[in-house]
Amino acid sequence: MNKKIIFLDVDGTLTLPTGEVSYKVKNAISQARNNGHYVFLCTGRNKAGIRSLLPIGFDGAICSAGGYIEIAGQKVYESCLSHEDLTLARSVFDKNNLMYNLEATEMTFQDDEMNKEFVKHHIAKENMNSELQRLVNEQKERFNVHSIEEYEINPVPIQKLCFMCRDEKNLEEPRALLSERFNFIVHDIFSKDVINGEIIVKGTNKGKAVEYVVNQLGLSIEDTIGFGDSMNDYEMIQTCQHSVVMGNGTAELKKHATTVCENVEDDGVYYEFKRLGLI
Repeated sequence: MNKKIIFLDVDGTLTLPTGEVSYKVKNAISQARNNGHYVFLCTGRNKAGIRSLLPIGFDGAICSAGGYIEIAGQKVYESCLSHEDLTLARSVFDKNNLMYNLEATEMTFQDDEMNKEFVKHHIAKENMNSELQRLVNEQKERFNVHSIEEYEINPVPIQKLCFMCRDEKNLEEPRALLSERFNFIVHDIFSKDVINGEIIVKGTNKGKAVEYVVNQLGLSIEDTIGFGDSMNDYEMIQTCQHSVVMGNGTAELKKHATTVCENVEDDGVYYEFKRLGLI
């Protein structure tokens, strides 16, 4: 078998709803690398958000949905919003009452309201009061979260904005005004109560990042395998020669997959690695 290069989305693909990675999947990644294959993370998270996963062992990472790329621990690519684009996006979101964060490479800037929304869907209603603050604190540590006020005092380059709202109507104007300048993505898997999405520099996406990594490594796109679960994986799924969508993935993305594997809770990555002969 030729040396393959595997790209793994994180949330809903690699990590369980708890944020952990199963022993079987960790072992599969290790075995595949020992067999001479490359394994890359390919995630919408910024670099700060993958710190807890790096001890598993990877050959590199595509972060911020293609806005930041590392190979063997070294930064090889980065794209950030211009001051003009960032100011426009924030003003449009503020006008339409959208919650949003600012994602830099090493930290995320967001207020407590958005911190709480990110963790609420993980908590049973009866545990809401006792668990909410603990999970908010855990999330702040995991993603190196700082307040928006800290960004205003000491601005740093921003690669991506994530947004939330509770009514589709709130998205009408932002989508109309921002879609020409940004990749404007609305996720269809998150929570029944909140609409969640992201914007990133136009032309930046996971598919372009896959092509960049393949070229840097001197490999062929024919030897690529991509794993994902949501529509921010679409370009990666379209680009990779062999594409795998998780059983828990969105129905729309499954239409574009080479194959569909088991749910993340059922170790889908592990079993597909076996079927593909990677381990």
